[in-house]
Amino acid sequence: MKQINISIDGMDLDYKSANAIARSLAAMFEREPTVVAWHDAVHSKMSPVIEGADVNTRWRDYGEAYGGKVSIDINGEYDFIFADTAEFVSLEKGPYISLHDKQGHEYLCLADKLKDPNNPNEDACYRIDEVTFSALHEG
Repeated sequence: MKQINISIDGMDLDYKSANAIARSLAAMFEREPTVVAWHDAVHSKMSPVIEGADVNTRWRDYGEAYGGKVSIDINGEYDFIFADTAEFVSLEKGPYISLHDKQGHEYLCLADKLKDPNNPNEDACYRIDEVTFSALHEG
């Protein structure tokens, strides 16, 4: 994992500004940088929130385990771990899409069988509550 440590003087730094700076730096190393873990030492916060975990270290373990490639420390107060989401498989290119009818019912549809991409039809779609109900009562 790339480790970047920077020190910034002359400006008030909060989580929001530190995050913006870290994202800009991460973009130099990753095509689509996404924060997978962060630590705010100033306010003793971390993400993901893991109950009972050490707020000073657990976020780093998580970031490393879940694809983190770039770690950025700003002033020893804010830490961010980034993964490159360009490497992840996109669900947008999958064969299924989710649609809602005019009554608000949700459907799971085979995209290539839809007659109208804005209107679910029987040949291509299953109503989500029907699929859930069937799965719960099978077996």
